[in-house]
Amino acid sequence: MRTHRKERSTPTNRGPLHTAISGAVIVAAVSLLLVAVIFSNTLVAQRAAEDARILHSAEATLGATNLALKALGQAVLLAEDEALGVANADTKVAAIQEAYMALSDLSAASSLLDATLDSDTAISETAETSKSTGDEVLSLLNADRVEEAGLLLAGPGKQAFEALRDETAIHRNEKMEAVASTSDLISRVGNLPAFLAAFLIPGLAILSYRRIAKGQLKLAEVQLDARLASEHQLVRAKDDFVANISHELRTPLTSIFGFSEILLDQGLIDPEQSMQLLAIINSESGELHRMVEDLLAAARSEAGTLSVQQSLIDLASTINSEIPKSGMAGKNVETNFATEHAWGDRERVRHITRDLISNAQRYGGDSIRVDCEQQGDHVAIIVSDNGPGVEPRKAVRLFTRYVHDGNEPLMVGSVGLGLSVVRILAEAMGGDARYERVGDWSKFIVRLPISEQAAIDSRLPAARAGSLPPQVAAGLDRPSFHVTRPLVEENSFEAV
Repeated sequence: MRTHRKERSTPTNRGPLHTAISGAVIVAAVSLLLVAVIFSNTLVAQRAAEDARILHSAEATLGATNLALKALGQAVLLAEDEALGVANADTKVAAIQEAYMALSDLSAASSLLDATLDSDTAISETAETSKSTGDEVLSLLNADRVEEAGLLLAGPGKQAFEALRDETAIHRNEKMEAVASTSDLISRVGNLPAFLAAFLIPGLAILSYRRIAKGQLKLAEVQLDARLASEHQLVRAKDDFVANISHELRTPLTSIFGFSEILLDQGLIDPEQSMQLLAIINSESGELHRMVEDLLAAARSEAGTLSVQQSLIDLASTINSEIPKSGMAGKNVETNFATEHAWGDRERVRHITRDLISNAQRYGGDSIRVDCEQQGDHVAIIVSDNGPGVEPRKAVRLFTRYVHDGNEPLMVGSVGLGLSVVRILAEAMGGDARYERVGDWSKFIVRLPISEQAAIDSRLPAARAGSLPPQVAAGLDRPSFHVTRPLVEENSFEAV
């Protein structure tokens, strides 16, 4: 038996957790590196400060050594001049005091240098020898033993001071080289953060940008997939719509053709029967006309060529003109006009009234009401019936075009457009449409502006985007409705 071993698929995309961990590791490594740099830089700086302090003490000791040797020589010289009578005693005394002060400064400087060098024996011994020799020279001068003082300074004294100077110079030169070396090291270490800032920060920025770009690309792909799915769904819905429209249109056409054939074959022999047949033909013609009007309105809205001609219209006459035509269904329609005027297109309002009353007569109860009332700066046309209402799962899609329930339209006789045409026409006039179930009554509410200014204020594309399908909402940045200034006209079916 042949066995097939499944190959383990390697993921092509690393997850957000892996990316986050990698980023955290990089940040931690960089942080440790920066801490190490700062720590080492601190140690180097401390060592450099110590070397600089020793260098300063050595320089001070060298200066004090030279100054003390010169002060002693000047005191001996002035003492010799005083013995020869070319200088007075005060000058000699002042020179001796100056020499004492120089020796004191030398003692202080050498002691500080000895302390910074952790009690260097050579420095302390040579400094002590120089100090004691200088004191002995000055003691001889005070005793007027000038010649002995000169010999002591020129011999052992000079040797002691030169030994101190040489020993101090050794330490001075060592620390000078150390300070120079440390300064170079500090410079290199100090440049490391600049290097990191110059290369690491842009690198992190590039990595961050790459991550953001990948996220944006993924989001764009998801949005594109969703858009394609929506477009495919729309195409399928339109295909279903085309498949169902023939059946919906065939029903009234069959009645019109069949009953007209009967009248042609039998003639008008029985007036009562003939009137019944003519009434049916008239009713089915009205249904056919309503379906065609719905199709034209939906198509022109989608193409952006739907126009309205708005003026201050009389609601009572406009709505009542459609009620006798719909009375063929055997259901009476009650009206109540608390408000009688609105800003709208007379023919578009008649179209809305036809659709809503026809819908109520087909699917509603025995009682149908049409109420007109003012709601703020709008007038509400409310078509109510006491029927069972619309299922909640269908109610949310009532005003969406091309939506079907399986192979059937949501509303039979709507050619798959639902009540979207009602909303399209209402929004074209600056209004809106919605469905409510209040108690035992189903209410289809269309709001129209009460004045021209209210229509201008209401016609905001952003307020309409949420009520339309994505492909329609996306096109709201271009004119979808053409609004004409008020026109006085009675019949304008050509405006559809």
